[in-house]
Amino acid sequence: MKPDDFEDKLQCQALRKIPGEWRSEILREGQRVAVPNDKWGAGTASLPKLNWRTALSEIFWPNQKAWAGLAAVWIFIFALHFSMRDKTPMVAEKISPPSPEMVAELKQQKLMFAELIGANDLKVADRQKILSPKPRSERAEILMT
Repeated sequence: MKPDDFEDKLQCQALRKIPGEWRSEILREGQRVAVPNDKWGAGTASLPKLNWRTALSEIFWPNQKAWAGLAAVWIFIFALHFSMRDKTPMVAEKISPPSPEMVAELKQQKLMFAELIGANDLKVADRQKILSPKPRSERAEILMT
């Protein structure tokens, strides 16, 4: 049977009325299930009455796979963080101050190192002469000459 033949056959048949009880039941069910296109009620003056479950559902429903992937990545990051954590107990050790012999030895090593690199010679050579401030009239003469 060709599609055109089927359409011709349907056009020849008379339309029957839907029984009244069916019609009211169908309309009631349709109104119960119907979701308006404007979810936020732009035509009404009051704010929409959404509970928190429907609000969260509207946020998460379109991108369930994306949210699930993001949650999996975060779980992986937390697992990796906790597995890499150092599990050795942190014990504060009491450190005794260095002995006087150790302090003397360190000072002697510091002096010997300074002599080896010649740090004393550099300090004297690098010093700049400190100029005392002079009266302004003398400064002008220095600048002019």
